[in-house]
Formats: sequence, structure tokens, C-alpha cells
Amino acid sequence: MARAIIFDLFYTLLYDEGTGTREKAVELAKAAGIAGADWLRGWRAAGDDAALGRPGTTRGRVRRALAEAGYQGGDDHLTDMLTGLLFVRHVPFLYPDTRPTLAGLRARGYRLGLISNCFGDEAHWPAEFELDDCFDAMTLSCQVGMAKPDPDIYRLAADQLSVAPEECVFLDDVPLYVAGAMAVGMTGVRINRFDSEGPYAEHKLPAIEPDLRIRELSELVAWLDGRQGE
Repeated sequence: MARAIIFDLFYTLLYDEGTGTREKAVELAKAAGIAGADWLRGWRAAGDDAALGRPGTTRGRVRRALAEAGYQGGDDHLTDMLTGLLFVRHVPFLYPDTRPTLAGLRARGYRLGLISNCFGDEAHWPAEFELDDCFDAMTLSCQVGMAKPDPDIYRLAADQLSVAPEECVFLDDVPLYVAGAMAVGMTGVRINRFDSEGPYAEHKLPAIEPDLRIRELSELVAWLDGRQGE
């Protein structure tokens, strides 16, 4: 029987929209003599480490991206300009069903957790929406130095909730991350708010089938209510 529900953050509980500053950062890099493709390659490479907290700031990621792109200018002003642009590269929005779902599950007695692959400048988002009090534990990749689908991040989240993995239901929009949770014994739920696999084309689809597929959080609550007593 499930005792804990663990949520993903992005495109599960909230989504983000671009502000156009990433495009401005590319143009600024080009003006400094960096090819756009080189800058984007460097920014993505720096992002892989930033999701694990290395480095932990936007400026640190910019410095790493410039080095990866082969920039030798040593221009602190360029670094600071790019940092300002990229710190506000996207704006988060909460899905309307997020808050009532978390409150409803809490009222039903479930322990609630969060696992997110996120950067340091995104780690405060749950608190900004006053969601941090909704969770008994939050496991953020940039703080724990591991990311989905590493089995250890799921085990850590379960341990933080004082439950076994087999007592957890894990919800995520990325199939690979759901499969990672199921591999350690969790019940896996796939949410696809887009009703399309297009946004997930870059991810290798696992052979394992999730225990449940949903499009909105109300379906999760109804499914959990139907499983009571199993």
C-alpha cells in the first residue's frame, strides 16, 4: 500500500516560459566573437554539471560555458552581462491543479516528496510559490549531487520520507525518469500534459510500461482512492 507520493517538478507541478533573454545571450556571445553553435554547446555542457550543483551559480555556469566554447577573452563584463540575461531566461507558472492536489493528498494522510533535476537558480521556485510547506522532503539534484534517473536519488527521497521505495508512488512527465523509479521498486506514474511525445523526442523511451498514464493530477487522486485497501 502506498504511503508516500513523490512528484517531479517541471511539467508536472509547474511549467516555464522563455523570456527571450536566451536568444539575446546568443547574440551577445556572437558579438564577442563566439560562434552561436559553440556558445550553445558550451551552455548545454555547463548545464549538465550545474544540475548537480557544479557550479552552483548562474555566473559559474556562464564561466564554464565560455570556457567550453573556447572563449579566451577573460572579459568579466561579458560574463556579468550574460549572467544577467540568463538569470531571467524563463519564468515559472504553477498548473491550476497543483495546489488542490497536494492539499488533497495531504488530507488523505500521504507523505509528500519532490525530486527535481534543477539548477541552483531554480531551487527556490517551490518556496516562492509557498509550496515547500506542502512537502515532507524535497530532493533537488543541484543540492544532493545526483540526478534522475540515478537509482540513488530515488532511494534518497524515500529515505528522507522514512518509507521504503516499494511504499512510494512516483510521478514524472519523462518516461526515462519514471522507469528509473520503477527500477528501485516504486510505483511509476507517467503524466503527459502535452498529450504528445514531441517534447520528449530527445529521451530514449524505455521498454518498461508505467503503472499508470495520466494527463492531469485529478486522475492520480482518483486512481489512488480506488487503490485504498489493496
